[in-house]
Amino acid sequence: MTELRKGSAVTHAHYGRGTVKAVRHHGYEAFVSFTRFRLWVPARELTVVQGGLRLVTPPEEDRDPGGARGDSSAAMAFEEILSFLTSRRRRSGPPDEDDRPSRPGRTALPEPRYAAFVPGRPVADAKDIEALRLGIVPTSRVETWTVGREPEVQRMRRFLQDDAEGAILIEGAYGAGKTHLLAYLAQQATSLGFAVAMAGFDPSEAAAAFPKRAWRRLARGFAAPVDGRTLDFRGFLRALVGTPGWREVLGDHWAFGPFLKRLARDEADDSDWAWIEGRNGGGRADYPTLHDHSTCANLYCNLLSALSRAASEVFDLRGLVVLLDEAEVARSVLYSYHLHRGLNFFRGLVLTANDDPVLVEEDVVRGEMWSYGRESNLVYSGHRPVRYTAGVPSLMKVAFALTPGTLRQELKRYRDTMDFVPVDPLPPADLRRLFGLICDRFQAVFGVRLTLRDREEVYRLVCHDSRVQSTREFIKASVEALDGLRFYPQVPLGEVLSEGVGF
Repeated sequence: MTELRKGSAVTHAHYGRGTVKAVRHHGYEAFVSFTRFRLWVPARELTVVQGGLRLVTPPEEDRDPGGARGDSSAAMAFEEILSFLTSRRRRSGPPDEDDRPSRPGRTALPEPRYAAFVPGRPVADAKDIEALRLGIVPTSRVETWTVGREPEVQRMRRFLQDDAEGAILIEGAYGAGKTHLLAYLAQQATSLGFAVAMAGFDPSEAAAAFPKRAWRRLARGFAAPVDGRTLDFRGFLRALVGTPGWREVLGDHWAFGPFLKRLARDEADDSDWAWIEGRNGGGRADYPTLHDHSTCANLYCNLLSALSRAASEVFDLRGLVVLLDEAEVARSVLYSYHLHRGLNFFRGLVLTANDDPVLVEEDVVRGEMWSYGRESNLVYSGHRPVRYTAGVPSLMKVAFALTPGTLRQELKRYRDTMDFVPVDPLPPADLRRLFGLICDRFQAVFGVRLTLRDREEVYRLVCHDSRVQSTREFIKASVEALDGLRFYPQVPLGEVLSEGVGF
């Protein structure tokens, strides 16, 4: 196995490309920064792509006899590193002919021009371009940028319309478009009268094994369409206590009840909000404790189902759709019990969303280590063994986005009727349509006009670049290539792209 070191570029079978940030336990584990998260990964699961930047060491004969480096060799290494960095800096500025390797038949590019925005450009188009540089689109424009995906879109719409099914799986490789489709599902849900709560999992901050951290992110990603407005979590609860009938729905709830009564008296301050949003330690003399234990999935499934029922019974919405991105990181754990508790949380969400009667009927048994449901075997908080659901029907739906081969079979065991939406790479025809939209937006913002022949050449070069392995990378490379043409309008198209400007 190739030795891992800080700076090594690596790949993982499920998480894609990343960079090693630290190594521990004599190289057994590496802390890797992937596209959307960072986590410790066993070294055996990683493949080194390139070694990254390594310090230059002098020849063996230049070392001190004792094995320590002398002043002269240290100075040599410093000078070599300084020379490397300054040469990189020179290349990032105006091109210097002496800095470029000799290439037959090719001339160095001139100094790039400043290309201003088109006067009166649509602000929405400019926002689109800046988001596309990252391989994403603004949430408010997700429907506009959903190209192709008609089968996936139809299945997600059927899921929202189907009152009998409460869970769905969206599965695809990194960069294929899962997060985009999850955002599309959220937009469709709000247009159909659902509240939504969206969150992504991150093993270093919001691991699935600790449901309170997921609740914290879901509260942050909450949105509800009420009376022509889109309310966030705080706005929703404020509107709730200003509406007659809320006490019949949540007045006696073990957590929302005392908080909403305080809010209705206009006595809630930031510490109260920090408690209900899961941002503090959980303990308050005037509130029940919201524990940050791996055994407390029942508390947070109950809170979500209570929100869903309030959305329906007070505001006449259809319920709550919970959207969970990067669900596969539930498997990225250092301790096996973390995996079991993360899966327990997912199973609790699936059963709650599908109104499984066992959640209402079963007895909760106190075991040696934790409490559990006699029939479901779900883990319950020993401190507060409330039901997973706040009531039937919960009017809640849950969608999981994950990479292939991670948790699909496990989740399907919880509910064999759960729909499965595969996210495959976009076919060439849809990639061409997407590229055309990007060119149109770029022209509207920067005035860069390409002939059909030029567009075809840029599209071909982007598609054949070895670094473009996903839809996200295709989008980023397209914008970067167009940037190259934007800054070098006086240079022939083929020369700009062949120099690697942009991507």
